[in-house]
Amino acid sequence: MTFAVLGWQLFIFFTILISGKKAGWACTFWVIWTLVQVYGLPLSVIQFITIYLAYKFTTKIN
Repeated sequence: MTFAVLGWQLFIFFTILISGKKAGWACTFWVIWTLVQVYGLPLSVIQFITIYLAYKFTTKIN
């Protein structure tokens, strides 16, 4: 299960990364998706951290 969670976080990170200037929209989508679909608090926290770091990284390179 750990590999599945890490793989999913990488998928989220890369979708935000490739969104470029639309990273804010991609982050909004992933935040809403997380609120609706993820029921476990630890998984939600990991996912929100991933979204935040991906956004910061993407805005820094664009």
